[in-house]
Amino acid sequence: MKRLALFCYFLGFFGLSGCDGELKEHPLPESLKKELAKQADPTIHNNDVSGTIALDPALKVNLSPTAGLFIFARPEGVDAGPPLAVKRHSVFEFPFEFEIGQLHTMIEGTKFEGTMNLTARLDQDGNRKSSPGDVEGKVQITAGQQGVQLVLENLIEATASNIEGTVNVSEALKNKIPANGTLFIFARSEGVKRGPPLAVKRVADLKLPYEFTLGPQDVMMPGTAFEGAMVLAARIDVDGDARAGPGDIEGFVSAQPGDRKVELLLNHLTP
Repeated sequence: MKRLALFCYFLGFFGLSGCDGELKEHPLPESLKKELAKQADPTIHNNDVSGTIALDPALKVNLSPTAGLFIFARPEGVDAGPPLAVKRHSVFEFPFEFEIGQLHTMIEGTKFEGTMNLTARLDQDGNRKSSPGDVEGKVQITAGQQGVQLVLENLIEATASNIEGTVNVSEALKNKIPANGTLFIFARSEGVKRGPPLAVKRVADLKLPYEFTLGPQDVMMPGTAFEGAMVLAARIDVDGDARAGPGDIEGFVSAQPGDRKVELLLNHLTP
């Protein structure tokens, strides 16, 4: 037994020594090098903005276990595209003390400077995109400003994502409208041409022009997000079947959640 134990000892020793001999120093990834260099910059915090975020108590919001707090900064007058800087907090309580600055910029080389709009969002599902139940607040700030007071006071309602508009038929096809036609309104994510639509609405009692609303309440699969660029399609169907057939009248238009006064013109007759 002693000989066996001694053998195992030497085997383990030389095995480990062999492994140590093979250890090599691996260079740091370039992305990590840049991040460390940025953090080491003595001027990195010069333009930091700090303050307090409060939640309007009148809203009586119950926090979801998956909730996250997002803070965005955009240059004044810029309302779309990637934010200048963003910061996410998964652990927080209100009032919440925050700071955001050059260290949190999204694109390398951009400067956290000048006048900006600062937006904070209590996101109930932890997803950065705005959805019903989230609460937002916005305030204008200047780079380097301290003591900013931002209140989350705008509750995103379920109707905020609705697309509203009017369906009508072109003059050339009005005499082709079937007497008992059924109107279907579909939404598909832009670029998606096959499979079930994202959302659909069926209108049996058709009167044109028809004012429609399509939104999260009309999604085909429960839990599917009603978001992103879409193509709306409307069809007056002769036989009441959602599938296209001879004599149906169709039309298409691009739209985004929240769009209003969308005009969807049916101008194509299915042969």
